[in-house]
Amino acid sequence: MLEILRNAHYTVTIDPAAQLARVTRSAAPSESAALFEERWMEVSRALDRAGRSGLCLLVDLREAVGRNDPLFEAAMQRVRPAVMSGFRRVAVLVRTTAGALQIQRHVREDGIDRMIGSDEAQLLDYLREGRPRGR
Repeated sequence: MLEILRNAHYTVTIDPAAQLARVTRSAAPSESAALFEERWMEVSRALDRAGRSGLCLLVDLREAVGRNDPLFEAAMQRVRPAVMSGFRRVAVLVRTTAGALQIQRHVREDGIDRMIGSDEAQLLDYLREGRPRGR
């Protein structure tokens, strides 16, 4: 596993053998919507450098402190396509039913298909199915 980004809010790793990018959100609260957006864009740039088209993406939000106030919602709407586009498959790991419902709403809003769940093994199986055969 190769770590390509770490900041107070996110860790991004790449597993070339599994063809998997993983974004893990820490429990650190976001101080502002602007900082929240900038941190997500750091994640997006790291994923760009890794080369999205050959990878699947797992986003682990289990430690995230949920926010749904209008400024954070608007920032999230802007960054989701930048972060989640271009992968073979995307899965989002959540801790709560409320978290899953929020991510389901995001899918409806931006049209980027992703599997959502709290069972990491099940999500990893889904992502492995998205890899080309023979690899």
